[in-house]
Amino acid sequence: MKNRKGVCILGTAETMKEAPFENDEFEIWGMSALTENEDCKRLDRAFEFHPRRYWGQLPVLSRLERYGGILVMQEHVDELPNSVPYPRDAVKEMFHIDVMGENLFVTNSITWMILLALYEGFTDISLFGVHMAHDTEYSYQQASCSWALGIIHGKILAGEDYTLHIAEKSGLLKARYEYGFDEPSRMMLAMDTRKKRLQAGVEVAAKNARTQELSKARTEGALQEAQYWADYVAGHR
Repeated sequence: MKNRKGVCILGTAETMKEAPFENDEFEIWGMSALTENEDCKRLDRAFEFHPRRYWGQLPVLSRLERYGGILVMQEHVDELPNSVPYPRDAVKEMFHIDVMGENLFVTNSITWMILLALYEGFTDISLFGVHMAHDTEYSYQQASCSWALGIIHGKILAGEDYTLHIAEKSGLLKARYEYGFDEPSRMMLAMDTRKKRLQAGVEVAAKNARTQELSKARTEGALQEAQYWADYVAGHR
């Protein structure tokens, strides 16, 4: 069943502040870390998928206890009365294919949120604060999100009434050039050449360091031998 209300999924990057907090046509979902972020003006559902050893820590638990909205977790926990279980089995049944093997292709919380939005019938989906750029620690998570967004992309191409919006600064669904038809920029080629030269410099320095270390060891050995004979001649040995 389609849900005509939109859903806006938030990450913690800077474009999170651009989300339509004042538009009640959107539900606002996001990471539980946003529950007390002053730039997050509204959070209808907070998602906390970490195990108890994380959320059970007093600072985290206290923050979650203060949150008054729907708290989506792996399961309901009595310490947090507003917690609800994520429908993992149902979502997995809806999106899993055999080629994935045992696990659904999900490597981060954002992907779980996108799939839940589709499972619940939302047709207008936006992402803010979800950058996952190639040069950040979250870049390894990008493929999973791109797969989930590709499901929406496929629905749009099939003529279904779906809308997708991603903050402009996000790295999701963006390529720096089209492989085969476009060439890497001169700057990219220059930087690649510079990286290779720097790597070669590192290898030369490492080789020189090993040579110096061997020379140092030989010199120390000769010094110890000289000290031995000096002591012998002086009658100390």
